Amino acid sequence: MIRRATHEERIHLAHEICKEVKDALGDDLRAFVIFASTAKNQDGPYSDLELMAVVTDDYKKDACGFMRDGVYCEVYYEPFSKALKDAAEVDTDWPIAADQWHRMLPIYVREGDDCLDQIRTAAHKVLKDEVKFRRCAGEVMVEVQEEICSLMNAWERKVTSDTSTQLFHFSSSVLRLVGVVNHYFYQSYRNAWEESKDLPNLPKDYARLIEMVHGEVETSLQNRYNAALELWQNIQDWVKEQGIEWTRSDLKLPKKEA
Repeated sequence: MIRRATHEERIHLAHEICKEVKDALGDDLRAFVIFASTAKNQDGPYSDLELMAVVTDDYKKDACGFMRDGVYCEVYYEPFSKALKDAAEVDTDWPIAADQWHRMLPIYVREGDDCLDQIRTAAHKVLKDEVKFRRCAGEVMVEVQEEICSLMNAWERKVTSDTSTQLFHFSSSVLRLVGVVNHYFYQSYRNAWEESKDLPNLPKDYARLIEMVHGEVETSLQNRYNAALELWQNIQDWVKEQGIEWTRSDLKLPKKEA
């Protein structure tokens, strides 16, 4: 059964689980860390406890979730080479997911092992990789277009609940786009919209429009929808100014296996 738990209780649980994993894996466990809200002391009374076990490369990437003393816990088993590669990648979820590589709270590190330092270094190095971020921005822009089309379809159907849902999805995709363009990962998803308004490189009227689209100001559904359309136009102009390529008109055909 789920119960209220304090930050200190989650830390204690993390140490208990780490000991179990260490006893089972021995020296195959290179490091064990807490990430997400508990690592930053931002966990609420009902937050999950998210843990990562960095293991040797002869293990497969895996994960498990379970209840422990009324707290839902997740352990992600990450082979070191895979973790190192993932930390250096920029994908469409990077603004939300990259935090796990930058703000890890170590519970255990194998003696003399620098695996966490290597992971952190890879995560910091990629912040300067303009090629990866520009390519990713183009990919996220395609998703933003898909979401605005879904929103317009919902509006045509005149279903209020569907329109509200699609407004959220659109605002979420925009959130990721401005994060990628600014090489910025959010400290937490729940505060990400507020964080995004302070970024240096944003579309015209971003703060005002994203507040309306995301539902942070009291206004009609019609006004929120109109704000989304205006924001979409501003985003297209902004992306063009950045020189980010995202539209294609040519058909790509498959290649035969050699």
